[in-house]
Amino acid sequence: MTTKAKFCPHCGEPQPETEASFCQGCGSPVIILDSGIPCARCQGLIQDTDLYCMHCQHFTSSDA
Repeated sequence: MTTKAKFCPHCGEPQPETEASFCQGCGSPVIILDSGIPCARCQGLIQDTDLYCMHCQHFTSSDA
């Protein structure tokens, strides 16, 4: 598990280079887990509850 997310998985906002565990914009957790499904754009792991890929900011939600 790491906190090196580039983008918030909930709101898609860019994340600064910090060790923060939560998005400074919306407060959602930005911890990257070691399991998930690959993003269609960058193949980075995302969780099935993520709206945005935290690696490349790709919009992943199919129900929005």
